[in-house]
Amino acid sequence: MPSSMKGLLASVLAYALIAAGTGFAEEIPHQRRIALIDKAWAVSLDMTGYRVQADGIKPDSRRYVLAANDAAAMQLSVTLEAVSGQATEQGCLAHLNRIARTAAAPSTSGPTRTEIHQLPVFEYLLHETGGQGTDQLHLFACTSKENVYADIHLSQSGSATADGSQLRKVLESLSIVAAAQAGSLDYFRAGSAPYLQGHFTQAIPHYEQAIALERANPTLDKALWRLLVHNLGVAYRRTGDLARAKTTIDYGLSQEPANPFFHYDLARTYAGMNERDRAMQSLHDAFLHFRRSNERESIPDPRQDISFGRFMLDPAFRTLTESLMQPAI
Repeated sequence: MPSSMKGLLASVLAYALIAAGTGFAEEIPHQRRIALIDKAWAVSLDMTGYRVQADGIKPDSRRYVLAANDAAAMQLSVTLEAVSGQATEQGCLAHLNRIARTAAAPSTSGPTRTEIHQLPVFEYLLHETGGQGTDQLHLFACTSKENVYADIHLSQSGSATADGSQLRKVLESLSIVAAAQAGSLDYFRAGSAPYLQGHFTQAIPHYEQAIALERANPTLDKALWRLLVHNLGVAYRRTGDLARAKTTIDYGLSQEPANPFFHYDLARTYAGMNERDRAMQSLHDAFLHFRRSNERESIPDPRQDISFGRFMLDPAFRTLTESLMQPAI
């Protein structure tokens, strides 16, 4: 995958979500539902006054949301993590105890263990020294459902940390509710986490669902849609399903017949099928459209592409690739 495409894919998963129609640092009006893509339920929190600074899926498939309430000098993060077995209250307590051991040294007050609406909470007060030091009150909470742990971290700086009532109010609003209907971007993010780890079989169902939703109601911007088509084609190819890889790239070309990278992906697929002539034609088309386009991303050198390794000793194929890599006149 070209470096710029890797960067774009990473940004989809990274804390700053690139979302069509959604501005960065989006303000949350009321309750916010946070869910994993394969769960029918969500963690709901009253995040009125907060701005979303990050919303995405980490490469290890954990769902992560980071938000800030500037007026109250508060920050909130929520992490949902699926585990192999049942998530339990004891597992939550073990997690909070690990945090307590880590926080014990720098804290000036605590850590102390409390409960808010039967939710185990651990809190401590940290005093920053040097310059104009301010107190920071930290609250950590954990809850579990099925095989998922929800880790909530709230912090507040300044004089308002005295009683922590604003932080506790957020935790008091926590509930488990039905998840909102997932969109193509949600499925794209869910597939991209295992894709980046090379787990193509796990990525495919999420990418397939994203493509199905895009066919019915396109919502992704062009850059993300192209990356979705490319990634699903690669995932099929890497798992040996060349017929579906071709179908996916054909769909991309039906929407953008002059996209040089789709033609290049099709050439790779034909090479996997051992169809030399079709691979050569698709390579020719890829470079033809690339030279007619204003693409800033460079097209790969097929001579260095292992996808075409089986053909590189073929004189006709070698001659074609040499001619394609000659500077355009």
